[in-house]
Amino acid sequence: MHVPFDAIMRQSGMIHTVLRQYAVPACDWPDLMQEIFLSAWRSVETGRFRPSQHVPVNEALQRWLFAVAWHHVFHYRGHMYRWHKERAASTIPGNAPSPFGQVEARLALRGLERLTPELRAVLAGIALGYTCKEIAVALGQNPLTTNRRMHRGRRQLREVLRRAKR
Repeated sequence: MHVPFDAIMRQSGMIHTVLRQYAVPACDWPDLMQEIFLSAWRSVETGRFRPSQHVPVNEALQRWLFAVAWHHVFHYRGHMYRWHKERAASTIPGNAPSPFGQVEARLALRGLERLTPELRAVLAGIALGYTCKEIAVALGQNPLTTNRRMHRGRRQLREVLRRAKR
């Protein structure tokens, strides 16, 4: 049976209710609703929506969309559970930086804020493991200019950090 897409879209309130009832974070609602609507539309187009003759079409559509929404929420929750489980397994307890290390990192970031944007960009590229040549290409500069900015930036950062430790 062919159902117009508008009829599916009119059930958005019910789908919102399903997402809220199953505790899906509100920030994920738009993405999940889009997946539900597209999945429902594809199913209708391929003929997988077959309502019972004893149930009005609107009621059958609502029941069917509830099942589609539940199915997507079920898979979403399973995906989020696996993601959180993997994330928890990847964090090794005891490797958190010490409070002293955190303070040093904050001081270094404050020192970087005092540099010009050109010097910061070059130092950030170096910190990420890029060569001066790669940074020069990315910034559209001469490699010699990038090399000079790297040395000047390191020198200025060193001076700022020395002053901060006093």
